[in-house]
Amino acid sequence: MDLLLEQENISCRLTDLGVYNIVVSDGSPVIEVAKRDVKGRHGFIHDGVRFSHKSIKVTGRLMVSSIREFHRKRDELNGLLFTDRPFYITKLVPLVDSLYQFELPGQRTGDFPTSQTSSNRPWHYRYLVLMDSEIEFSFIGRSTAGLKYDVRLSFVTAESPFGETAAKTQSLSGGVFPYKGTAEASQLETPFVVELVATGGQTHFYLEIDGRRWTYEHGVTNQAGDKYLISALGTTLNGNSVTARTNYNYFVIRPNQLQEIPYRTDFRGSIRLLDFKEFYR
Repeated sequence: MDLLLEQENISCRLTDLGVYNIVVSDGSPVIEVAKRDVKGRHGFIHDGVRFSHKSIKVTGRLMVSSIREFHRKRDELNGLLFTDRPFYITKLVPLVDSLYQFELPGQRTGDFPTSQTSSNRPWHYRYLVLMDSEIEFSFIGRSTAGLKYDVRLSFVTAESPFGETAAKTQSLSGGVFPYKGTAEASQLETPFVVELVATGGQTHFYLEIDGRRWTYEHGVTNQAGDKYLISALGTTLNGNSVTARTNYNYFVIRPNQLQEIPYRTDFRGSIRLLDFKEFYR
């Protein structure tokens, strides 16, 4: 495995920094259950659930030629990873599983070869993170190749507790569109925008996505090329707010086993989801 680091002007792999034999452990997000108790009543009243954050643990090995090289490498890692701005990390998964093939105890010695990193490919989602604690270095010993250290990194999600795909534009047609995520995508939490571009001739119309219906009504007929943008903050028409002409609704995309989200509309024109992401628990 490997880890891709993406900051504002930097994109590199952890192996580029000299770390190898990497294992990335991204478990489940931390869940917080809200509950209330009522006097004279057994148990609790369920009052909602929220996912607060997720921790991502990374372990690897570092080999350096001297103690001076070790301190230089530690400064390099600290300088890159400890920042006041969140950055993206993506686990890189090997295309082949030769690393995990069965072998007898003692059949091989030493480290696994680092040449396997070329077969790693990015996973389909990433995390926006910050460092959660200092980098841990544990000295293993010296060999003919140099000094060896075990390295441990700990990240925590900075905003959303979920993994997220890169933002994309999703056109709507045919009554359904794909959503492979395992967590909800709500306009209240992720700022995706629904764009409607009219062909003209309508005073009122609706758009229903996954059971939530947004409506628009006005006494003046719209014109070809009119652009409506629907977000959690309201609706604009050609850059001007027209939220008062709507029912003030917003959209929530919920995952399902079919990985397809139904929608209905009587709008005449094109519909797209802008800056749309899929989220994974």
